[in-house]
Amino acid sequence: MDGKIIHDGVHGSMKLTGIILDLVKTPEFQRLRNIRQLGLAYLVYPGANHSRFEHSLGAWHLAKRLSQEVGLDENESMLLQVGALLHDIGHGPFSHTFESIYKHYVKEHDHMHLGQDMVLGKVNITESENGGRIPEIIEGYDYDFTPKDVADLIRGKHEKHYLGHMLHGDVDVDQLDYLVRDAHYTGVAHGIIDLERLLKVLRIHEGELVVDEKGIEAVEGMMVARSLMYSRVYFHHTVKIAEGMLTRALEFALEEGYLWDFWRMTDCRVLVELEDLEGFPAEMVRRIRYRELYKAAVLASADELTSEEKRELLTAYRNVKRRQEIERTLADMVGAREGEVILEFSIADLMLSEPRLKATEINVLLGNGELQPLTKVTPLANALKRRQTPRWAVLIAAPKEYVPKVREVWRKVIFS
Repeated sequence: MDGKIIHDGVHGSMKLTGIILDLVKTPEFQRLRNIRQLGLAYLVYPGANHSRFEHSLGAWHLAKRLSQEVGLDENESMLLQVGALLHDIGHGPFSHTFESIYKHYVKEHDHMHLGQDMVLGKVNITESENGGRIPEIIEGYDYDFTPKDVADLIRGKHEKHYLGHMLHGDVDVDQLDYLVRDAHYTGVAHGIIDLERLLKVLRIHEGELVVDEKGIEAVEGMMVARSLMYSRVYFHHTVKIAEGMLTRALEFALEEGYLWDFWRMTDCRVLVELEDLEGFPAEMVRRIRYRELYKAAVLASADELTSEEKRELLTAYRNVKRRQEIERTLADMVGAREGEVILEFSIADLMLSEPRLKATEINVLLGNGELQPLTKVTPLANALKRRQTPRWAVLIAAPKEYVPKVREVWRKVIFS
C-alpha cells in the first residue's frame, strides 16, 4: 500500500504520502519526538507528555482539511500543508521554556529564524548525516513553490495573506490543533472547541481569510478556550516556577561558557548536560526531576501595580541582565544563595496598560456581503483579547524557608 497510516490520539487515522511522508522521515522532523509540546507542564498535569512531533502532524492534518474546505488549488494546498508540518521544526528543548534568553545569549537563533534556516538548508540541527535535506525534498517534487516560499509562510511573510492567516492568524490550524491536543493530554476541559464547525465557517474572500457570520459562536468558543488555557495551563504558576528554575540552570551554564549549542538539543540531552556540570545546574535538574520546586512568594496581579511599577518591570522583562541583578539583590537581602530567588513575568502585554491586540485580526463576512473586524461584531472577542493573560503579572519564587522574607522586601528591592 502506498504511504503510511499514523494513528493519532486526537484526530484518529492520518495517511501520509509523497512529500509529507518524505519530510516526516527526516532527522529534523523525527527530532521533534523528543521535545515536549508543553515544556515542564507535566509536573502539574501528569498527562502532558505529548511532543512537538504529534502537534506538527496534527497541524498538517488540519491544514489538509482546511485546504479542502476553502477550495485551495493543489499547489497552495501543498504549500500550506508543508508549512504547517514544518512550522515548529526549529523548536529548541522544552519548547518555549528558554525563549526569553535566546535573544540575550544566542541572538541568531529563536525558533522561528532557526526553522527558516533549516527549511532553506542553511543549518543541520541534528547529528545525523542524513540531516539538511529538507530543501532538496521540497525541490524534488513538481510543485510550484520553493523552500523560500515555505520559509516565508512559516515566518508569516508570504505574499498571499490568506495562506499566512491559515497558519498564523486569529483562527489558524496551529492553534486549532494545540488547543484540542493540550486539553486532551492535560485533562483540562477548557480547551475543548468545536473543531468541525470552525473548519466549515472559514472562507477566502477578496484575498483574505474571513469567517462566515454563521460561525461567530464557534470562534467565540475558541477564544474562550484559548484564554482559559493560557491562565490555567500555559501560565500556571507552578509550571512557570519549574521553567524558571531550569532557565536559571541554563543561564548559569552559558555564563560559565558551557552549552552554547543548547538550541540544537532535545529535552533529555539538556537535562543530562546540565546535570554533568554539577553544582547549581545539577541541583536544579535534580529538584525538577523529583519535583522539589521553589514556592511562590509573590503572585502580584497587574491591578496591584502602579503604572510606574509596570514600566520598571517591563525594563527588567526586556533586559536579562537587569532581571538577574534584581534576583541577586533579593537573594542577598534574604540570605539565600544566587539562583535561589527567581523573578518571572507573564507576557509583556500585561505589563503595558493596554494589551497589544494582534494585528492580524480576522474579518467577519456578514450576510449582506459586508466585512467587519471580529471585535466589532462580538464584544466578547474584545473582552477575551484583553483577558488572554494569566491572573498574575509578577511571580517571585524561592525555597520555602525564604518565602516570608521575600514577601517583606520585594517591593523595596525592585522599586526603590
